[in-house]
Amino acid sequence: MLQSQPLWEILFRHIPTAVLVVDQKRTILESNPPFAKLIATESDVIKGKTLDQVVLLLQPNSKTLTTPWSTIPTPDWVADQKIKLDSGEIVPIAYQILAIPNDDLEPVLIMIRDARREQELMELRSEFVSIVSHQLRTPASAVKWYLETLIDNRRGNPVNEWQVDKLHQAYQSNERMISLINDLLNVSRLDSGKFELHAKSVDLTKMVEEVKNELVHFASAHNVEIISQLPVDLPPVSADADKVREVVLNLLTNAIKYNRPGHHEVMVTTTMKNHMVEVAVQDQGIGIPKKGQEHMFEKFYRADNAVESQTEGSGLGLYIAREIIRLHGGDIWLTSEEGVGTTVYFNLPLYGN
Repeated sequence: MLQSQPLWEILFRHIPTAVLVVDQKRTILESNPPFAKLIATESDVIKGKTLDQVVLLLQPNSKTLTTPWSTIPTPDWVADQKIKLDSGEIVPIAYQILAIPNDDLEPVLIMIRDARREQELMELRSEFVSIVSHQLRTPASAVKWYLETLIDNRRGNPVNEWQVDKLHQAYQSNERMISLINDLLNVSRLDSGKFELHAKSVDLTKMVEEVKNELVHFASAHNVEIISQLPVDLPPVSADADKVREVVLNLLTNAIKYNRPGHHEVMVTTTMKNHMVEVAVQDQGIGIPKKGQEHMFEKFYRADNAVESQTEGSGLGLYIAREIIRLHGGDIWLTSEEGVGTTVYFNLPLYGN
């Protein structure tokens, strides 16, 4: 294969990235010197071994043999694995798996590179966002207090209707800024692994009802009614009540904001499925274009029609919701049809499981 292409062999031997060529039976056909150096052995020793045998030398927890130790191609570099170096140090890596065409063996090329620099940059970015957000939150909170004082006229200083209207506008703008600051802080904590959960027994039906009642005025302002189907006999879930409440609040707020004119209902339900309690929030809104649905839980992503509708949003809410639910051992997903509406689901494990 590579021996018949001298140029390829030269490149293969001298490329600084660690590379393996593996067939569909997971047998290693070739490896280059950087990979041999990675596991502190010789290329000739690696050749003919299986991926599983090599993984035992690399994987911090050899009981779980996952990607990049597969033969399924990845379109992009993926950075979600760690390996154990000969020194004993455990480091993050990025990998990519490429199919090699026109070969009876159907081999794949597995490329692995050190991702410590990317991790350092991510940690620096998270730290910067955290510092800036903390610095912004203090003055924003002070502005909120002063605006509330002026609106309530506690000091006895009369303000006319026009001034009250402008004060309300300033207050709402400040609230949006505080919400964005809190989202950025949450993202920073999630990315740095400092997002703490304090799980306990939680009545999810009761929580959803409380959030629904909290949003009555917001829904009314958008000419929307929240309809609920919340059975009272569901068993409790294991959850951090404050964090899950944030998820429910985000999903219901989105459903209200994106409802189409003339469609006035948002439905929220809780049900028991497969030893999990499932919550569904259904709207009759603008929906999500098909090409954007797989990206909706990514950071800062907003569907094209959401941007065009000029509905405000940071693109962080669903990302935060996904990470919170996953940390609880649950899952979150959606179904949507553009121009018809969207349903977002999430589930949580039962308390005691």
